[in-house]
Amino acid sequence: MSELPKWAEDEINSITDSSFRLEDEWEGTGYFLDIDQNSRLVDINFYERLPNGKHIVTARVSDLLRMDEFKKGIVYTYRLRVMKASISDRLAEYLRKNFNLSIDGVYRFELHSLEPLEDVSYVGGREVEEGEMES
Repeated sequence: MSELPKWAEDEINSITDSSFRLEDEWEGTGYFLDIDQNSRLVDINFYERLPNGKHIVTARVSDLLRMDEFKKGIVYTYRLRVMKASISDRLAEYLRKNFNLSIDGVYRFELHSLEPLEDVSYVGGREVEEGEMES
């Protein structure tokens, strides 16, 4: 794999927070892979394909959400804001030819709401009723 030429590296490095524009609002179901409260970032595995073609994304968490209530192992319905920073046709063509990457921009995701699909705990493949002791 070859290195990026300076012009391509400069273009990529010039992408800042202000480069991103709201592209879409998207809703899907999935579960947390990782929750980083310090940086307010989460990794989510979605059952549906996102606008960028992926199933796993890292999303920034809105300041309005309480991350201490997030749980791994629970399926949620997530609502994301999909932000996109465009790249030049020249860079897109270079990445396609030299790295076999087909991209038209850089995506960023912001989690702005979530709801658990079910509030059921499982232990060893069986449901645990509320108040029941886990053994």
